[in-house]
Amino acid sequence: MIKTQTPGIRFIITSRCNYGCTYCHNEWEPKSGPKKIFDKRLIRELIVSTKKLGGEEVDITGGEPLLEIERVKIILKVAKELNLWTNITTNGYFLGEQAKALKQLGLKEIHIHIPSLDSNKYKKLMKGQADLAKVLNAINKYKDYFEIIKINVPIFVGENDLEIPDFVKYFNKIGITPRFIESMPTMQFKGKPQILFEDLIKKSLGEIKLESSYLWGINKYTSKYGKFETLRCICFDRKCDLCHKTNFLHVDQNCNIRPCNLQAYRICAERGKSLPILKKAINYLRKQKDVPKEYRDIWGLTRIPLRKLEKENNAK
Repeated sequence: MIKTQTPGIRFIITSRCNYGCTYCHNEWEPKSGPKKIFDKRLIRELIVSTKKLGGEEVDITGGEPLLEIERVKIILKVAKELNLWTNITTNGYFLGEQAKALKQLGLKEIHIHIPSLDSNKYKKLMKGQADLAKVLNAINKYKDYFEIIKINVPIFVGENDLEIPDFVKYFNKIGITPRFIESMPTMQFKGKPQILFEDLIKKSLGEIKLESSYLWGINKYTSKYGKFETLRCICFDRKCDLCHKTNFLHVDQNCNIRPCNLQAYRICAERGKSLPILKKAINYLRKQKDVPKEYRDIWGLTRIPLRKLEKENNAK
């Protein structure tokens, strides 16, 4: 086996979604949906090559990936044959209909996006077909189908940050870990100023204990309410020197390899050339020095320490 160079491969199998979250970056994909037929042989080659590069995991995301369930099945089948860990990120709307099929295809881990436990706020934030009751019912019914379930919770100051203890208590009670994610401003969604994320968590939960970290800095904590994780976009900290070692190789909905999510550069995947193409993508990442200026401006100039934010709020 070639020396480990990547933790795995991540397929963005569609940009379509039945929800309409105002803050969604949509993996930086145009919301047009796939334009090319899903090449089964090429997908197999990409996954096999990822394993040769030391990758141990295959992730699936979108848009809403369960809108393209046949694509999902193709990927999961190959990953299962190669004994690779599999993970899917979803809004959970179709989980009830697809849980049994996903289990049969060996899906190991599922991340479900839930920004609020209040049904009205959930609908306001996620729009479209957003249905909190349907998602929670599916989670409770099928939570034992998968080895790991995490609830992805993007945090917005003044919107859902007061729900942090509720998330920890509710999901720990049913054996699930919530993961709090620092909201990501985009070109379309500015949101409120970002803050020091761990400080916000401490303010809500009181004393917390860091248990461990993995990949580029996903942190596992315990609190008096239970276990939780925090995730901050690797690009916020401009960890370009770590990206090629800790981030996944991304494949867009038309099978173009995206070495860096924030750069326009793409490599068209071709049959019989998947291994050198993936190596080329890794080498491109190794040469990255910084994120594009437009993202530095969005993320760098809006970051405000919690104590300064509190002082400003108290002065109002």
